[in-house]
Amino acid sequence: MRYEVALEKILPKMKEIQGVVAVFLKGSIAREENDAYSDLDLYVMLEQGIKIEEVYDDIIFSLEQYNNLLYKELVEIICPQIVGVYEDMLHVDCYIVHENNYPQTDDIKVLYDPNQLLAEYVKQDLNLTVEMFKESAIDSCWFIFQYDHIVDRGQNLWTTQMIDKAINNAVKVLLYKHYPQKAVLGKKAAHHLPSDIYDKLNVINDLNNSKGHRHAVSEFMKLYERYIKELVYDVWIEGFEKVYDYLYRKYA
Repeated sequence: MRYEVALEKILPKMKEIQGVVAVFLKGSIAREENDAYSDLDLYVMLEQGIKIEEVYDDIIFSLEQYNNLLYKELVEIICPQIVGVYEDMLHVDCYIVHENNYPQTDDIKVLYDPNQLLAEYVKQDLNLTVEMFKESAIDSCWFIFQYDHIVDRGQNLWTTQMIDKAINNAVKVLLYKHYPQKAVLGKKAAHHLPSDIYDKLNVINDLNNSKGHRHAVSEFMKLYERYIKELVYDVWIEGFEKVYDYLYRKYA
């Protein structure tokens, strides 16, 4: 696969960068769930005290040992990362972390670790916290309430967005029960749900367009009543059940 060729060419130069103490992979490749469309999620670990600007050019140089980067940008979301796209359209996310401060969720695949800094790495699953679950328990229905308030305005891009947000939160709630170790990922991990639920979610997702959104909401509320309500009812804010009953009566 492309990522294997890329790593063979990137890693030797990356290991030579002063201050780099470890290099590892995360994402689908580390979990051995990758396919031809997978991104390269590469982590470069620096000694404490080494600043990103001191090694940025060297990291870019090592990344371009594989191929020219058509596009590259330094951004910060979870941590500083170089987002790049190669000429063959391989997408690389190169995260830059320090030895005492790096995300410890999900599996890793160690590529370089001479001092065994990652020897005791214990992954943390992508579970929802109780507070996150409560938030999704409300939002999975609340965004349908928002939909209800805008559906007759003809703003279809907005209406479909509200449905999509409701679906994503509903998936998190369902994963919290059926596959909690990936619940934070929402729709990205929906394929881990039981097949009957997943199939219904796909139908709703396919209907969520400028012509079918009302049907999508109808099917969503039916799914909600059957599979989700019992999971979230106890954590709803007092009185929210009346909002739900209104939506269910109107759309299901």
